[in-house]
Amino acid sequence: MKKLVFATLMCVATMSADAQVLTSETVNNVYEKVSNLSDGDYAYNVEKTGKDITAMYVYKKNCSRKGMMTLKPHLKYEYTYAADGTLTSRVAYNWVEGSWVCASRHDYTLTNGKYNAEFSRYNPTANSFDQPVDKMVYSLMPDDSVNNVSCYHRSCPTSEFQLVSTTSVRDLPVLFAVK
Repeated sequence: MKKLVFATLMCVATMSADAQVLTSETVNNVYEKVSNLSDGDYAYNVEKTGKDITAMYVYKKNCSRKGMMTLKPHLKYEYTYAADGTLTSRVAYNWVEGSWVCASRHDYTLTNGKYNAEFSRYNPTANSFDQPVDKMVYSLMPDDSVNNVSCYHRSCPTSEFQLVSTTSVRDLPVLFAVK
């Protein structure tokens, strides 16, 4: 559930009436929100360079019948930013048999008034990321009052992206990133 909340907050934070993008401040705000939830099944820790979160660790809480709690590594996210503080990528790792195993990457770009978020899987055989298989494009409508979100998918990295859905978003109620 926390992964869904985290992913939803990250997606919603990318959309606003000014086509603002994810920034270091957005990542910090999301971390503050999820880490302050005391009733969850997960705990969080971060590494920072200055004010920027460069890595976030997610631990699964395990409680014994005696009331003892242990934390087991679960997920790790590594963040990179452009010089202006905008988020350029987020790499995800899973904890497998005592070590972090690369799983996927989200890349973020802002071009021609459109904010693109692309998802790529890690290919352990090639020791690199495959071409993106999912893409979300956030853009403003002509009247600047409505955001449009288009979602694309392709079944394999060599095929063309196919439009899955397009949604117009009005009156978003949550936080937004400031560029």
